[in-house]
Order: sequence, then C-alpha cells, then structure tokens
Amino acid sequence: MKKIGFLLAIAFAFCLSEVKAQTWPFGAGTNMTSLTAAGGTVVVNITNQFTYMGTVPTLTANATLSLTASSYLKAGAILLVNVKTNGTETTALTGLLSAPTVTGVAGKTWTQGFIYNGSKFYPMGAKIQVD
Repeated sequence: MKKIGFLLAIAFAFCLSEVKAQTWPFGAGTNMTSLTAAGGTVVVNITNQFTYMGTVPTLTANATLSLTASSYLKAGAILLVNVKTNGTETTALTGLLSAPTVTGVAGKTWTQGFIYNGSKFYPMGAKIQVD
C-alpha cells in the first residue's frame, strides 16, 4: 500500500511540473510594439498565435494601431490591446483590425481582446475600462 501511495505522489508531482512548463494553449506570448504617447500610427506585424501589449501607453494625442499578419498565422490567434488616455484621445484600429475607433476617458485605461478568423482580427467583446 505504501508503494502505491509513493508512486501516486511521484506521478502527481510529475503532472504538476508538466503543467507549470506549459503555456496554454499557444506557447509563449509575444509582446507587441506599443503605441506612443505622442500618437501617430504604429504598424504591427502579428507573427504569433498569442500577442499582447506589454507596455501600456498613456496617449496624449490621437493614435492609430494598424495590424498586418504573417502568412503562417492561423485562425484563432488572440491579440490583447491595453491603452491609457490622458484625456479623450482616440485610438483608431485599422489594417487587419475590424473594430470601431475607441475614445478614451481622462486618466483611464481600457482593454480589448481580439480573435483572428483567418483574414481579420475581430473584437471578442466590447472594450472594458480597467481602472
């Protein structure tokens, strides 16, 4: 009986170590180029199945985020965008992003998730204010 308990403990520990090593479901995410505070247009080529904006910009002018995608990007790819606005700056979402322009709220951060259908990134829901 002790042997079975010991073997189960080893199997459980192995399973836990395997879970920690996995980054579900796409592997490691890619930190994309962020918008700049001064606004303007930033073009980002999405090359990974999971991409996020690691640095949250604080916009002081209107900005445009335009996406392109690598030919090997598959349907189901996920993109997470986070933007903070100083006032009511707008963020236009263009290129492969099929979404309306977002108007910020003074001093607040908004976030939105997008999913790729093989030709465009579409919102997975409405943008949300996170602070």
